[in-house]
Amino acid sequence: MPRDPADQARSVHPAMAEAVLRVLERRGGRGAFCATTAALLERGVPVPERLHARQVAKLYGFGPAALTEAADLLLADPPAPLAALPATSDVRRLAGWSALVEPWFHVGHRTRVVADGEGGLTFRHQERLGRPPQAADSLFVGALYAAGTAALVGRAPQLRLVAADGSLLPPSAAWGRSPVRPGGWRLSWDGGPARTPLPALAAVRGWIARDPAGPWRLARAAERLGCSPRTLQRELAAEGTAFQVELVSVRLAVAAQLIARTALPLAEVAAAAGFADHAHLTRRFCREYGCSPSGFRAGGGEAAPRVAGGTAARRAGAPSGWAATGRR
Repeated sequence: MPRDPADQARSVHPAMAEAVLRVLERRGGRGAFCATTAALLERGVPVPERLHARQVAKLYGFGPAALTEAADLLLADPPAPLAALPATSDVRRLAGWSALVEPWFHVGHRTRVVADGEGGLTFRHQERLGRPPQAADSLFVGALYAAGTAALVGRAPQLRLVAADGSLLPPSAAWGRSPVRPGGWRLSWDGGPARTPLPALAAVRGWIARDPAGPWRLARAAERLGCSPRTLQRELAAEGTAFQVELVSVRLAVAAQLIARTALPLAEVAAAAGFADHAHLTRRFCREYGCSPSGFRAGGGEAAPRVAGGTAARRAGAPSGWAATGRR
């Protein structure tokens, strides 16, 4: 019998919940459910996704400026998964990073990212576990991506809403009496790079992260890139890595996200992340993080990889010593 999504006890990163809560307080929109969130944060208890969604819906009622304010507040003192991402002038690399960083904050939804070849990125906000995203969810995530990419790229993007059929929507479409839930959004930068393919490493990481339990092989990834396996090997070697290293690294990162952000049994986490069984996950996890998956969960997702400079987390696009939960 399929597991009820409510039983997965999914939570959001406390820094994100706190940013939304603080903006609601500033705007006089705090309600009883906000008091519950504040109490959970104070006690260091994970904030359920459903409770966070109610806060975001309340914030949505104050208009787009309130969502942007919460995004800016989160990034003013970013939690570890964001804080150590390097600045880049290549917006295409953001597509590979987003698939790995996003679930540390919220695993119920996901964004699919496409480098559109015109100096921009198109994001589609979709269901991952449980209910589909609502307008408030999609618009808040869009505000986070706009603020985050501006910080990394060094210039603010233009954000345009995208309908389910791919057409661009006017900004007012999401704020009228009958708001349209955007199918996604597009970020573009004036003077962006010319049309070039997504870097191999970013593409490989993104594909594996979105389907970690898939039957991944070097030949399959090379076919997707439209190159030979040998060419892909050379491109990854130039980045100081290899396909099998990335496969294990991304699967470990996905497993750590599910352990920290859900209450799924560890056997289910192992299967979802692409490991043969619980024992296989435990062996790999202990080697990388220096603790067992159950110990990682008991510690609130606070564990740094053991090997500095060559860790799974760093190879998968996340900083060494990143934290899944916890207030800074």
